[in-house]
Amino acid sequence: MEIVTFFIYLVMFLIAFVLSFASVKYFITMWKFKNRKKDGSQDDDFKRFD
Repeated sequence: MEIVTFFIYLVMFLIAFVLSFASVKYFITMWKFKNRKKDGSQDDDFKRFD
């Protein structure tokens, strides 16, 4: 019975790890987008937001 509990915890940890990694990546992208230069020289990096 302990093995099943261990696998449940392992799966939940992996899901939480993937979600936290994705949200950190998203936060960094949004921070770069917010602090980009106003002259439009960096806009090629953010075409997917247009």
